[in-house]
Amino acid sequence: MPQQMTLSQVMQQLEAQGDDKVRQRYVRDGAGDNVFGVLLGKIRGLAQALGTNHALGLELWASGNHEARILACMLLDPGALTEKEARGLLEPLSNVTLVDELVGRVFVHAPVAEALQTRWMEGDTELPRRAGWKLLAGRIARGLVKNLDVEATLARIERELPATPYRVKEGINYCLVWIGLHLPAYTESAIAIGERLGRWDTRPIPKGCTSSYAPEWIAAALALRRGEKTEARQAMEAASAKKKKKKKKKKAVPANKKSAAKKAAASKRAR
Repeated sequence: MPQQMTLSQVMQQLEAQGDDKVRQRYVRDGAGDNVFGVLLGKIRGLAQALGTNHALGLELWASGNHEARILACMLLDPGALTEKEARGLLEPLSNVTLVDELVGRVFVHAPVAEALQTRWMEGDTELPRRAGWKLLAGRIARGLVKNLDVEATLARIERELPATPYRVKEGINYCLVWIGLHLPAYTESAIAIGERLGRWDTRPIPKGCTSSYAPEWIAAALALRRGEKTEARQAMEAASAKKKKKKKKKKAVPANKKSAAKKAAASKRAR
């Protein structure tokens, strides 16, 4: 049975779960100042307790608070949104995280998804363009796209990605990878296009993460499907094992010292 809570009660609970270090990280990542610093796992737990609640979701979104908006994405009913309402939620945003949450959790399931996708992909505003490409990718992954001209879409990806702003590049690249993963007949084509586009993302790859370079991303995801571990995963597990080993060693040292001290004391008493 879903838990019934008012907006005020939810906001109080979110604020109580905030952590200052997490808050500082979110602010650095562009979440703005209206943020508590609540970890995503805790927000998910609250969303599970509340269940789908479209009215509360809209209230949470209107609060402007970062975590409240993340939670709203988990409560909103995609079927209840009109195209105008969906545009009103996403188009004013400057936060990439909220754009991706709205697309992946809400809009991809909405009856107005195709209309939104077309409008945003044809537009010239950075984050809505990103949203349009990610929306197409999500719909492809779920088998919701009918009569897509895949070859024309791949040609458009290769044509448009090089000259677009960075955050749009990410959305287009994401769509390229998802085509390669979810439309097996086009996997080789997607990899070939990725190779021709090259390594446009020059940022260092965080430990344990997969490269955004499409050929490597597709290969890594396919390897995981086959139950194989990628190099990044193997490195992450090796580092984790090394860390655990170090912790065990540190714990063992004081115990040995204590034992040696006891023996020395016993020896003195015996004399």
